[in-house]
Amino acid sequence: MHRRFACLFIVYSTCAQAQTQASAPPQQVVISGAQTDVEAGQDFVAGKIVIGQKKIADSGLQNTGELLRREPAISVDKSGRIGLLGLPGYTQVLVDGQPPAGDFMNIDLTRVERIEIAKTTFAATGPFGIAGTINIVLRKAQRKAASRLTGNARTEGGRKGMDLTWSSTAVSDGFSHTFTLSRWRRLSTAHSDYVQTSERPGTGVIREYEGEAHTPGLYESVSASSVLAWTLDANHTLTFSPSLARFNIDGDSQERRRWMSGLNSLANQIATHPTNNVHLPLQWNWRIDADSSLAVKLVASGTRADSRRRRDELWSPGGPRQRINNQDNSTRNYMLDLDYALETEDGHRITAGAKFARNESDGSYTDLVDGLPDTSLAVLGPDTSSHLTSARLFIQDEWRINRRWAVNLGASGERRRYQLVEGPARNRPRFDLWSPSAHVSHRVGGNRKRQLRASLARSYRAPFFDELLLRPTINPYAPCPAQGLCGANGIDLADSSGNPALRPERALGLNLSYAHGFGRDSEVSVELYARDISDKNAQEVALVDVPWASAPRYVIRQANLGQARVRGLDLEARLAGKDFSPTLAHLELSGSIGLADSTLSELPGPDNHIAGQSPWRAKLGGSYSLQSLPLTLGFDASYLPEDWVRSSGSQRVYESSRPTLNLNASWNVSKATVLRLNLDNLLPQRKSRIDEFQERDSIVRLSTWNANHARIVVRFETSL
Repeated sequence: MHRRFACLFIVYSTCAQAQTQASAPPQQVVISGAQTDVEAGQDFVAGKIVIGQKKIADSGLQNTGELLRREPAISVDKSGRIGLLGLPGYTQVLVDGQPPAGDFMNIDLTRVERIEIAKTTFAATGPFGIAGTINIVLRKAQRKAASRLTGNARTEGGRKGMDLTWSSTAVSDGFSHTFTLSRWRRLSTAHSDYVQTSERPGTGVIREYEGEAHTPGLYESVSASSVLAWTLDANHTLTFSPSLARFNIDGDSQERRRWMSGLNSLANQIATHPTNNVHLPLQWNWRIDADSSLAVKLVASGTRADSRRRRDELWSPGGPRQRINNQDNSTRNYMLDLDYALETEDGHRITAGAKFARNESDGSYTDLVDGLPDTSLAVLGPDTSSHLTSARLFIQDEWRINRRWAVNLGASGERRRYQLVEGPARNRPRFDLWSPSAHVSHRVGGNRKRQLRASLARSYRAPFFDELLLRPTINPYAPCPAQGLCGANGIDLADSSGNPALRPERALGLNLSYAHGFGRDSEVSVELYARDISDKNAQEVALVDVPWASAPRYVIRQANLGQARVRGLDLEARLAGKDFSPTLAHLELSGSIGLADSTLSELPGPDNHIAGQSPWRAKLGGSYSLQSLPLTLGFDASYLPEDWVRSSGSQRVYESSRPTLNLNASWNVSKATVLRLNLDNLLPQRKSRIDEFQERDSIVRLSTWNANHARIVVRFETSL
């Protein structure tokens, strides 16, 4: 590693010498309002993808999740997780440069100024983000008064939903106030059928059981946010951006299972998960002089989540059984963020800062079996307490040496101290993370539209609270008795739990890319990347001694499983017809193709690649504006091939291919009103999955088929 960083520092010194020989003066990085998204991304040394306000408005989409899933640079795995470089779970997502306080996928796009995407690690964004960082920048002070109403109605699988958002901005001398109120309600449905078989030497394939599950759901939210900005004088701005939100998920599911032995079960489960969130950020921006500035942000946020679940089972033979699992959880987060920036006459932009945070989470549990306390879960006590204290320092220098060369060198470090209390179990994990980074860009012939880039960085993925806490979720088909501890279970009926001994993943990442621009809005890029990951976190199914059982029990949990090696190639294109011919001025196309390969050292092959990473993936999208009518037509499509992945030494998983096709139309009814129609997931096909377990001398396979539905969304936007 040290040799690689030494090479980049040599390049840095060589470029410094080249500065004295350059005929052109150094250029500062300038992002003006007149720039297109492609031009804005070209100004960053390591390269960024910028999704600006115009593209957001033209998308006709409701929230950030819908927009991100359509972006060519972002991959979506078969479970719906988003990521960069085809690596879901390794992408850092920030909101205004900070970890999101709530669900970042459901931020209404009326609140978003732009989205910035980088496929590498910067000192300014911290040591996390092995695959890169997505930063959602919310709107701040507005320049003119406005009022806007947007809404939509949708249907999916016969289940309906609606969204409605109203925003209003008032402006006076030195003060602006924007208020946004949003309400959405969506009904969903899910149906699956499954069969489990076992295979032993000399017996062939034996059908063990079959079943089906129907899971309708209700998702609803009410949120209110405000941005109050005061321009105290020419050098001082104060911004207060409070937000309140209430989310709720209700489910009423039914599952029936039939064993070939004659045993039958019918389970009805009612669950509700209301969550209340408050977020209170206060920011002071001080323009110290023409070349330097300081930003200070104080954030206090809190979440209260209550989970109520009742499962009524009827066994034949066996009779009724009832389980109640209630959980009350509250979190509190406090943060101080200091960022200093300095621009020098010789092309340096130096940023430095510190971030201090404290995160607290407390949970209380009520677990009943047939009306009596569940003694197996009681061994961990009725309460949990989790605390995290972190401190981060960073410094970064982005230096535009001359018209051809630029570098970005930086380092960040973070210290994390956890305190986890679960009844008698107490754990205190501690991590010290150090992340140097170096980026170099070369403009071929001094042309900003043709750039070679190289990036080398150390980065991490730190465990979440739920990955560290021991408290399990018991598999309902390997239940514990009403009194006493759990007994044994099968590998296909494993519980799930956290692992307090889990260590952060450490990665050394290399990116090499070339971008070629055409006109102002078109660019084609090719990127090679490599990640060498140590202490790889992966899901394992292990037979272990656990506090809630009197015998060893199979448990699914995260564990450090050796090393991972990742190699990949991404090809992306964003093409605006106006950059090539006047006759194509109303046509836009975008797309990407990604190839990836990974291996895990501690898992046997084949299929021992990182979960969620497809061997290849493809996206294609486009739009065309009619000249005779105020109408724009668009589409986007994607494809993930079928594949197997080994998630542990004893388990591998197969998932079928996922084709996706979405069509959309936008009609400008007037200058103030737009109507949009989105037809999503027009290639619905039954999704299949096989979970294969190796248990002693037998192979157990659980095959599942899930229904999939198209979605119709009608949306309107109007200025009041």
